[in-house]
Amino acid sequence: MDSREFVSALRLAVRDGAVAEELSVLKRPPGRRPPETLAENSAWYNNLDDEQKRILSVVLYDAVDRAVFGVLCVLDGVRAIENDSDKGRLELRYVKNGSVVLNPPGGEMLHELW
Repeated sequence: MDSREFVSALRLAVRDGAVAEELSVLKRPPGRRPPETLAENSAWYNNLDDEQKRILSVVLYDAVDRAVFGVLCVLDGVRAIENDSDKGRLELRYVKNGSVVLNPPGGEMLHELW
């Protein structure tokens, strides 16, 4: 797996999965007695018309995109998570029949691939 494949995998497994799961929970909360806030959110969602549901889906995708983008910025070292002047560097490796650094210094930035 290379950096591009990793980012594509994140789109499917993280972004698309998170949005689909949230919409599914909103449509029909799991369990016999879901928490009150979840039941309220579901009742609200199920009273939306199709256009409002579409807009909410777009908002959810946007929110998840921004969150994943932020994490990738941190992995790339362009968004600080330390206050020190001497900052460390995060290294993301994919290990399978060897090891590949997915965010090598001087390589393609993960957040730009996003």
